[in-house]
Amino acid sequence: MPRVEFTQRLHEARAWGSALERQRNALAEAGIEVGYATVRGLRLRYGWRAGQGMPLLFCNGIGANMELALPLVREMPGVPVLLFDIPGTGGSPPAWVWPSYSQYARYAVGLLDVLGLRGPFAVAGVSWGGGLAQRIALDYRERVRGMILMATSPGVIMVPGRVSALLRMTTPQRYLSRSYMARNAAAIYGGEMRGRPDRAIAFAGMTRAPEPRTYLQQLLAILSFSSLPWLHRVRCPALVMTGDDDPLVRPVNARILAALLPRGRLHVVAGGGHLFLALQPQHSGATILEFLRGLAQDERPGTQNPPD
Repeated sequence: MPRVEFTQRLHEARAWGSALERQRNALAEAGIEVGYATVRGLRLRYGWRAGQGMPLLFCNGIGANMELALPLVREMPGVPVLLFDIPGTGGSPPAWVWPSYSQYARYAVGLLDVLGLRGPFAVAGVSWGGGLAQRIALDYRERVRGMILMATSPGVIMVPGRVSALLRMTTPQRYLSRSYMARNAAAIYGGEMRGRPDRAIAFAGMTRAPEPRTYLQQLLAILSFSSLPWLHRVRCPALVMTGDDDPLVRPVNARILAALLPRGRLHVVAGGGHLFLALQPQHSGATILEFLRGLAQDERPGTQNPPD
C-alpha cells in the first residue's frame, strides 16, 4: 500500500471523539445493559441483553474488553447474550487468580448463576476465549447445549501461527498505542486488516488496555492448556469458524477441532483474518444465528441429545 495513502487513512481515522464515549454508544446500539456482580469473591463487569431462548455466554480474546464483541452482537437481534470482562480487563478490577482455564470457567459460569441464569446455555469463544469455551463445554456439559469456536485452537499443542504475528501478540502494546496497532495490525491479524490502517485504528479505539499481570495470567493459562485429550467428550453441537487468512491461528487448527469434536462443523470465512467476527459481523452473525436456530430445534420436546 502506498505510504501516502496509508498516512491519509491513518489521519482520517484519528478524527474521533473519546474512546469511552464510543464504547458507551456501541453498548447502547447493541442493547447491552452494563452491570457489576460479585462472583466467587471477585467483582466482574458484565453486559447483558435479554432475548428469546437460552442465553449465549461469550468469552473474549486475550486482554480484550467486552465491547470488542459488539459488532457481532448487533447482528444477532433477539438472542440473549451475556458478555463479561475477565478480572483485569475492561471494567473488571484485577485480581490474583490461579491462571488456568478451569478457574476462569468457574467465574464465567458463576456469573450466569449469580444473575439467575441457572439453566442450559450456549457458549461462544474467540481466540483465547475459544480455549475457555472448550473448557466450559467440558466442565459444564450437563448445561451446555452448543458451542461456537472462532479463530481458535486446541491450546498449546497446535499448528503454530507465523512467528512475526506471535511475537507481536506477546505484548499488550496493541491495546496501548493506536500507532502501533496501525503499523502492525496486518501482520498480527491478516485478512480484513491488510492495507487498512483505518480499520486498525477503529478497532483500537474500542479497546481498553488490560492490566499487565492480567495479560501474563492469561498467557500462562493458554500455555498450560490443551483440549486434544478430551475433545471427544464434548458431545454438544459445535460450530468451528475460521478465517482463511489468519496469521495467528492457522485455519488447519479449526479443521482439527471440527474433526475431533463428535458433532463439530467447520465454517471458513472467505477473506477473513483473526478478527473476522468484528470485521465481517454480518456474515458471522448470520452463520451463528443459523447454528443457534438448530440448537433451539434440538431443545424442543421429543428431541434428545446423544448420551455422553
